[in-house]
Amino acid sequence: MYLEKYDLSKRVAVITGGGRNIGLACARALAEAGAAIVIAEIDPEVAAAGKAELAKLGIAADVVQLDVTKPADVTAAADQIVKVHGRVDILVCNAGIAFSTPSEEMSDEQWLKVLDINLNGVFWCCRAFGRYMLQAGKGSIINIGSMSGIIANKPQPQSH
Repeated sequence: MYLEKYDLSKRVAVITGGGRNIGLACARALAEAGAAIVIAEIDPEVAAAGKAELAKLGIAADVVQLDVTKPADVTAAADQIVKVHGRVDILVCNAGIAFSTPSEEMSDEQWLKVLDINLNGVFWCCRAFGRYMLQAGKGSIINIGSMSGIIANKPQPQSH
């Protein structure tokens, strides 16, 4: 009954970090509503495991290896996905990281890695995939954030 209201058949959904956890759950939900799924994942083993998990449920998924911190790679992935699928309708920016490190102990490298994935990566993906959505005159972008962005998530020291 509810899936009739959320019919996503003939739609293509790309999920960054889609090979596990929240990303995999998003992939499953979108597939259950009829969308074709593309798992965009940096780690080929995680992507393969996510694809296999979906296959156990009868859900086919494509995989593209993607490091969201590399703008040229993000653009190339968007181009490749549109070339293969003819379109991109849904982008879920789910790739993200956190370190359980107190702020006063966090290294510059850790800080910059968080910003590069959680901030820049989201922008690079929205820009690259959004271009195709703008050309099509439609599309949806879902940016996943952490509750740690609005609460003090004790006891985890995650000020970033």
